[in-house]
Amino acid sequence: MDFRKTPFEAEIIDLLRKGQVELPPLRFSMEPHTQLRDANQPDGFAQTEWKGRRHRFVVEVKRLWTPKAISEGIAQALRYARPPEFHPLLVVPYLSEEGLAELESAGVSGVDLCGNGVVMVPGELLVQRTGRANRFRSESEIKNVFRGNSSLVSRALLIVPEFRSVQHAADFIRERGGSISLPTVSKVCKNLESHLVLERTRSASGPERRLRLLQPDRLLDLLVQNFTLPVVSRIVRGKARRPLGEIHERLAAMKPSVARVVRTGFGSLHSYAVMAAEPEQPFYTTNLDETLAALGDAFAPAERFADLAFHETDDLTVYFDPRPGLVASPVQAYLELATGDKRSRETAGQVRRAILEPLLTAMISDR
Repeated sequence: MDFRKTPFEAEIIDLLRKGQVELPPLRFSMEPHTQLRDANQPDGFAQTEWKGRRHRFVVEVKRLWTPKAISEGIAQALRYARPPEFHPLLVVPYLSEEGLAELESAGVSGVDLCGNGVVMVPGELLVQRTGRANRFRSESEIKNVFRGNSSLVSRALLIVPEFRSVQHAADFIRERGGSISLPTVSKVCKNLESHLVLERTRSASGPERRLRLLQPDRLLDLLVQNFTLPVVSRIVRGKARRPLGEIHERLAAMKPSVARVVRTGFGSLHSYAVMAAEPEQPFYTTNLDETLAALGDAFAPAERFADLAFHETDDLTVYFDPRPGLVASPVQAYLELATGDKRSRETAGQVRRAILEPLLTAMISDR
């Protein structure tokens, strides 16, 4: 079985019928009377034999393997199961370590089409296999909603946990310096809902969908897991020839259309946590030449004993949600620290609390 795309549920059921779904030493076969379900029936019934004993399962099939799909599949399988006659079994194209852990915690067996799975019959059978790679390409319209411009939606939700509509969220992102289209925001929100970190509910007054953050800590973890430092094309280090206050004034006075400038996450640390200051104050800029021209004689390039550094990058996520004093957003600071060295990761906990505590307070007060 070597699919070029994710199979539909009917195709997965057909594989069960043909005995091509297995978790060695177990091989599953569909019972003859199985038919495609209607809305109130399971997808079918399967059986497997081990050491002369036959074990029967009520089968729930899902085409997707997102956290939401896994959670729904578990609930449906448990609803139809009748142990000890029929045990619950979920079949999906791929099961991650997280998905397998959720199945095991719920007491539901699950197998995929890649060779991963866990099959449990209390007191009689336990087979578990993990580590097989996902053989199915993602069909998501956005490959990774936690990176690049798409990540601005998650970053916005970590500032304001609820928006009255997708349009409202898109407007907020633009107000904070981001650039993103309304269709992209909508697609990202749908994806976040599948990860169980966002709830979309239909508004009573119109067709808009209200957005509400459910798990800010999990959303922050997903951003960290997918974070990569911005690609920097050039770096110029040097010494300040004027007081830092004047340097900041010149940089802040630049028009965004000429160059956008903000401190790096590491360079903004002092605003969110206690940590010994580095001798060099680093900045991101979209246009290094214009930035240096704006500084004029207030800055002199020098590699030795530099106290300023300018990193040229066109990664616009770093310029989102800047704070007074050209300070980067707390989320940007946290992501850089949490993916840094041991000392940085230890300090990141302070920034994490600075992000989550007011957010959780706002979420509780709105309920």
